[in-house]
Amino acid sequence: MLKMRKLLLLIFLLGFMVEIAFAGAPGPGDKAPDFSLKTLDGKQMSLSEMKGKVVLIGMFHICVPCMNQAMEFNKVRDQFDENQVVIIGINTNGDSKEAVVDYLSKFPEKVRFPYLMDPVKSFYQVYFQREMPTVLIINKEGILNARIPGVSADQLVPYLKKLL
Repeated sequence: MLKMRKLLLLIFLLGFMVEIAFAGAPGPGDKAPDFSLKTLDGKQMSLSEMKGKVVLIGMFHICVPCMNQAMEFNKVRDQFDENQVVIIGINTNGDSKEAVVDYLSKFPEKVRFPYLMDPVKSFYQVYFQREMPTVLIINKEGILNARIPGVSADQLVPYLKKLL
């Protein structure tokens, strides 16, 4: 019985520590912290430049679920003009440009949105990635509307239309 109580206490404490670690992450309703990262072709992009537009962000690693999410983002891209909805992917794992380019070359189709690099994981440290992939939706006013794991284009499109 004593071992069981110790185990339960340990599980509770670990859960509490994990919650504290993510407590600073922006959540729905919070102002989205600004960021500035470079695309694979060296163009600097920042969230502040996108104000007035809905922003769809994929926090990606080099993995199959992230590739699948990127393909869903391509379907979303087909539904919205770039002046309405900005779509970006961000490699949040600090992978090398060469590794990311090689990974993207294996996709069933080319991504039709900018893919940004976070070599020192600055975006990751501010936004904290809990799931892979993590999808962020930021409204025109710069407020984080949603933080969700992988989601289909069929679910994203109606949600994004409501924000326009």
